[in-house]
Amino acid sequence: MASKQKAGQLSANALMSKRVWMSRPTKRDEDAQKKMGRVHAVVFHPTEARCVGLLVKRPDVALMFHRSDLFVAFNGFSEEGNALVLNDEPGTTDRSACKALAIDLDSCVIWLGLAVMSADGTSFGTVGDVVFDAKTGRVDHLVVSQGATANTLLGTRHVPAAMIRGFKRGMGTQLYLADDDDERALGALLVDEAVKDISIEGGVAETAGEATAVIGDKAKKSYKRVVKKVKPKAQEAGKVASEAIDKGVYVTGRQIGRTKGMFGKFKDEFKKGMNS
Repeated sequence: MASKQKAGQLSANALMSKRVWMSRPTKRDEDAQKKMGRVHAVVFHPTEARCVGLLVKRPDVALMFHRSDLFVAFNGFSEEGNALVLNDEPGTTDRSACKALAIDLDSCVIWLGLAVMSADGTSFGTVGDVVFDAKTGRVDHLVVSQGATANTLLGTRHVPAAMIRGFKRGMGTQLYLADDDDERALGALLVDEAVKDISIEGGVAETAGEATAVIGDKAKKSYKRVVKKVKPKAQEAGKVASEAIDKGVYVTGRQIGRTKGMFGKFKDEFKKGMNS
């Protein structure tokens, strides 16, 4: 999935699974490298369109005792090849980073994988990537995906941050495991209806001529059949939760924060929900 990434910008998707080191890796003194772990989530501010940092999964002690994630501020590292190296200064990790950024980590949000929908329940896909400014964390745009196979044939949409309208419960992605009647277990990023007018780019049908366009048309029909089965449920839930949308932009974190222990559950259960 191609992101329109400019100089000075970072891709949330590209940061995923990167190794994180306490200091610059060297072949001569491996003990001094102090490997911290790998990035397994990119975190965004609860009420503003900006990235606040990364969650790093640290190796378990003696392969038995679980260690909590390390939070790294969005400006608390530098890229060294395919790895990230932490800055040696205050405000880089955990509590000091949260204090410097003036955030409550438990109210922050993971965007990758969230459904992207309009208020009437129209689905545009899911957040496949978020491109943001490396110095300020400000979001530039979303890359809206329809899944790896569909992306190959149909391409992706690049949605500017200004077109995001907020967060809504009762429709979209399964945020955590819950009973069927728990409408708050679903959530989506709402975007302006004008997103439908944004052209889809990068698909095989766009670049390989009419023969491939036929394949793309078949893929569209197949995708529509899947959406047709899922959409009624999303629309029904959306009507039930029509009053759940808050005024303003990016209320995702505040909504998630209302559920006890939501951020921890979100990290662990989100992947289960996506794979179920």
